[in-house]
Amino acid sequence: MAAILGLSPYNTGYDIWLDKTGRLPEQEPSPAMIAGNHFEDGILAHAEDRLGKLQRNQYRSVKNAGIPLGANIDAIVLASGEPVEAKAVNFFGFTKELWGAEGTDEVPDRVIVQATVHMLCTEMDLCHIAAFIAGRGFVPYIVRRDDEVVKIITDTAVDFWQKFVLTNTPPDNSLPTAKTIAKMHRTPASVVPIDSELIVKWNEAKAIESEAKKAAEAAKVEVLAALGDAEAGECDLGLLTYYEQTRKEHLVKESTFRVARFKAIKGAI
Repeated sequence: MAAILGLSPYNTGYDIWLDKTGRLPEQEPSPAMIAGNHFEDGILAHAEDRLGKLQRNQYRSVKNAGIPLGANIDAIVLASGEPVEAKAVNFFGFTKELWGAEGTDEVPDRVIVQATVHMLCTEMDLCHIAAFIAGRGFVPYIVRRDDEVVKIITDTAVDFWQKFVLTNTPPDNSLPTAKTIAKMHRTPASVVPIDSELIVKWNEAKAIESEAKKAAEAAKVEVLAALGDAEAGECDLGLLTYYEQTRKEHLVKESTFRVARFKAIKGAI
């Protein structure tokens, strides 16, 4: 649902349509997904200490047949029936998403959507988000039912299913991600007409990309020339340093730039 609503950083509504209409092969788990599954056990074990006995890996769906929503829920609290969603955050690079103070609902919008779907499928008014955030440790959050969010999700789900999935019509409000469209099943020896303007647009974009790369390389050379034999340069934006880093696996040296704000530099001294 987060993807259909345009709130997912990973996929789009078009990706979901490709999947729901059988145009994609069975998904192979990514390294991040595999790691997340392993971390999930520990996160839920910690949540169980706080919430009580959990029933793990539960599938639930909305009982109203007109709403095509189902959820694979990480766990459900046996005593209350409340859903629990486990999240491992910042394990594969720093995320720009908001993860606020513990005990609040200051979580990314996509997680709000996911928690709301969990609540719809379990007929609960509260969803626990059990997160382990690199650098912070275990951080619990609570998302409560918001009827306005519920309506947006249910209306959008019904509209998407009826307008696009059941009619086998591609969504007109999104495009697929490059990684997903590349996996799409293709019919051998098939040819379809396409708008030549799309090819023109693609070629123009590639030309702009090529020119941008040349301009970036020229600008980098200008900066290096301005540094001369110095290891650092100072300007209104901050301090830029030049250093060489050896990569043992390839036994090569590569140049790396690092820009730091004055305040950050002074704070570290």
